[in-house]
Amino acid sequence: MAKTGRNIEPYIYFHPGETLSEKMEEMQISEKDFAAISGISENKIKLINACKVDVDEPTAIALEKATKIPTHFWLKLQEDFNIYRMKLLVEQLNKSILRPMEYNTKCDKIRKTVKKMAKLSECFYWMVFSRKHI
Repeated sequence: MAKTGRNIEPYIYFHPGETLSEKMEEMQISEKDFAAISGISENKIKLINACKVDVDEPTAIALEKATKIPTHFWLKLQEDFNIYRMKLLVEQLNKSILRPMEYNTKCDKIRKTVKKMAKLSECFYWMVFSRKHI
């Protein structure tokens, strides 16, 4: 863990799907049964467990109903994971010292990913891409 002042911050954050998988295993329940209890589709449960879909507010409420773990816990996990993912992208951008063609291709891919995540924080998106890169 990295120390920042008095706060201790982990090096890595995990997608809520990993926590959900562990909880379902602890509950000894299948994705199908969990879907029936929570009201979330079985397909979405599979995608969350595979860390391919983010946990939004309605999903967090349904997860609370099924797991008895508060909504804010699921949303905080997702928020921390999104910020962690964003920091990695910014770090990758800042470390990029590539030839112009490679740099533009790599930045385009990163920008597309960040645009998808822009709903998380339009302010953060503006801060990252308002800077001029060499």
